[in-house]
Amino acid sequence: MRFKKGLFIHNEHAGSQREPVIEQVISVLKEAVGHVERKVITEPGEGEKLCYENVQDYDIVIIYGGDGTVHECINGIARLEKRPVVAVLPGGTCNDFSRAIGVPEDLDAACRLLRTGVVRKVDVGAMNDRFFANFWGIGMITDTSNNIDENKKSMIGKMSYYLSALGTVRHPSFFHYMIEADGRKLEGEAAMVVALNGNYIGTVDLPFQANHEDGYLELIIVKDSGFPLIKEVIQTKKIKATGEHAANLEHYHVQSFTIQTDHPMLIDMDGEVYAVTPAVCNVKKGHIDCLCSA
Repeated sequence: MRFKKGLFIHNEHAGSQREPVIEQVISVLKEAVGHVERKVITEPGEGEKLCYENVQDYDIVIIYGGDGTVHECINGIARLEKRPVVAVLPGGTCNDFSRAIGVPEDLDAACRLLRTGVVRKVDVGAMNDRFFANFWGIGMITDTSNNIDENKKSMIGKMSYYLSALGTVRHPSFFHYMIEADGRKLEGEAAMVVALNGNYIGTVDLPFQANHEDGYLELIIVKDSGFPLIKEVIQTKKIKATGEHAANLEHYHVQSFTIQTDHPMLIDMDGEVYAVTPAVCNVKKGHIDCLCSA
């Protein structure tokens, strides 16, 4: 067996929660893990507490759920001195973190990574005393998360993110920011500030070349929205290559930054909104061992 002892954590709302599906996952896991124990997350915050208190005795932790479940579990695991290997199985609407590290969307194929996948040291973003696996953001991105209709999300999945984003882009709110990033002082008005550790948001593969293993965050400051924003995103590869900044979007490759805003603003980390500015952010390089595609 590749791993002696594993903990299988799944969100009761993840994927299709029919018992045969869960049993199918466990049967595949047992091909690579000698002994598998199972825990079910039934309420918000339970995943973090469960991981912080229980995973140090396991070789691997297998997380079946969406980006919110991953966010919770990573916040428990990242605080530990002894951290097990982490495997993520896609069970959410977008599964952005698992996409970024190359986990297949097909559940059976994702399970089989326990036998064929490569263990890589993956970066984790840190904000104050919290952690984020995929992204940190304020402004439009937070408004988009808050505006998602949960009823639509359950019916039409990731399309609900696109509908929410479209409505937010049409009616943005602007704020004043003061940022110090790796010695640079940045100040101005923006509709959104995002720090990317991964290259997917809402299943969209962004053109910023964010990398989970390089020890950097891609800091994006969006000055405008609507069609000007869309134009700048299309041109971002040119901006990255030349180092030039366009009128509506600025892009910085940073290891850490501090941010203050003219009023406390809600912060979105991996789709979870619960913190407010000001904030101090940095990267914990290679902090989590993740099972990734070869």
